[in-house]
Amino acid sequence: MSKMEKQPKLVTCKHCGEEIAAGAKVCPKCGGKNKKPIYKRPWFSVLVVLIVIGAIGSAGGKNESSNTVSNENNTTTNDNVADSKDSSQKEVDEEISYTAYDVSELMDDLKSNAMKATDKYEKQYVELTGRLNVIDSSGKYISITPVDDEFAIMGVQCYIKNDDQKTVIMDMSIGDTIIVKGKITDVGEVMGYSLDIDEISK
Repeated sequence: MSKMEKQPKLVTCKHCGEEIAAGAKVCPKCGGKNKKPIYKRPWFSVLVVLIVIGAIGSAGGKNESSNTVSNENNTTTNDNVADSKDSSQKEVDEEISYTAYDVSELMDDLKSNAMKATDKYEKQYVELTGRLNVIDSSGKYISITPVDDEFAIMGVQCYIKNDDQKTVIMDMSIGDTIIVKGKITDVGEVMGYSLDIDEISK
């Protein structure tokens, strides 16, 4: 018994409808070209795979970039907070240095040249020795004048900041010679000097 020859696979010509061999590129009857659809060609499958891989890679890169930027922003914020804390700590750690004066020296400078006195004393930390001249009844401030001038009216108005300072002042009397440490906040030719008290003692 002879071997049966394999029949070639047949397809329908998309132009004339006749059956033709699957591998035929041209229909023998009408001459129409019978190419495989583009999505059935091998190179199309390869192209789709490459596009998918590229899309995945691109998405991963964006996330990585976003994470990097986020991490950099967090690092910058943390650094700024740390710098701020360090700066505050330095201010606390640094001891304030007070320059010692007699109140009479401040008043002489003010009478001589108020603008020069402002430049010299305003915003400065000072230790003043003077005569207690006024004690405010509501406990907001005291005033000190030169020790050697009992009749002086203008001097340094010193503002009380806490109850501890009030307690110290409660044991003082007008005419006492006292020492006040603090920061001069204002200088005026009419009102004299203003100071925020840090420490006060006899």
